[in-house]
Amino acid sequence: MDIKQELITRPKSENAFLSGDADTFDRSCAHWSEAGRDGMNDFYKFATIDYYYLANLIDWPAFLSFLANPNGELYLADIACGSGKFPSALLEYTNIHKEPSSTDVSLSVQYDLLDPSPFAIEEASAVLRDPFVPRNQFCCKLQDWRPLSESYDVAWAMHALYCVPAAELGQCFSILHEAFRPGAIGIVAQSNRNGHYVRFYDRFLESMRDGNGAPFSAAEDVEKALNDVGFEQQSRVLQYETVINEADTQSLEAYLQRCAFDDTALLGDMLSGGSLADYLTGAKRDGAYRFQQSVSVFVFGTDLTSFDFWKGA
Repeated sequence: MDIKQELITRPKSENAFLSGDADTFDRSCAHWSEAGRDGMNDFYKFATIDYYYLANLIDWPAFLSFLANPNGELYLADIACGSGKFPSALLEYTNIHKEPSSTDVSLSVQYDLLDPSPFAIEEASAVLRDPFVPRNQFCCKLQDWRPLSESYDVAWAMHALYCVPAAELGQCFSILHEAFRPGAIGIVAQSNRNGHYVRFYDRFLESMRDGNGAPFSAAEDVEKALNDVGFEQQSRVLQYETVINEADTQSLEAYLQRCAFDDTALLGDMLSGGSLADYLTGAKRDGAYRFQQSVSVFVFGTDLTSFDFWKGA
């Protein structure tokens, strides 16, 4: 399929990352590239747990079937799709791909991919299989996306909005509001301020960048933006640990570099002082670094009366 919109900001080279003084968004784009594949794979040795918990939070097959039309079709936008770890988790941990019975209608999720990295779109598209049907590709930032009005039944952004400035989240959700069909529902998973991803990056900027740089947006920023746009909301909080053996310093460094989108940051420097060193020291106990994740999952739309798909709710 053709890419429908041009990339807004490209890495300067496919063979090397941007310099360490590039800001958050540019560095994130550089890591979503063939040159960043090793770092991406090292990160997901541990970060895949994020998607395991998300796959088990909602009854996704029932939810998507509820939104589908009588022919079993629905239209989905995966916002900042990354390498497709969330649909991969749904295929692995749920029965979303089950064969229909003689009385069932087959689910067909017409799957649009949006990301500012062409590499990410290619990676995510490659993992999609039934009932996910790759459709359109949009290579741009969410802020620059111009979807057709009332074109989607569902959109999700799973650990995907960290590099969207908090001041621009309202604009992003206004775009989704326009793109939603009547009854459409969105889902966002984002670390809270007290969760590892945001806490770590705040301290990284303070200790490694002299306080300079765009901070990550947090779940609290997402909640405010959803309220400002006028969406109804439901939410749940996931609490869990990401655990890395303290002796596995190579994996620890690779994971933290990816958390900061900065392969120039060495573990020794991160441990050498300041609030970042204090944070990392505080995370170490019982022979491992135990990073406390606190993730809010927001379900939003103009009418959530019929949403009752939380597992255990």
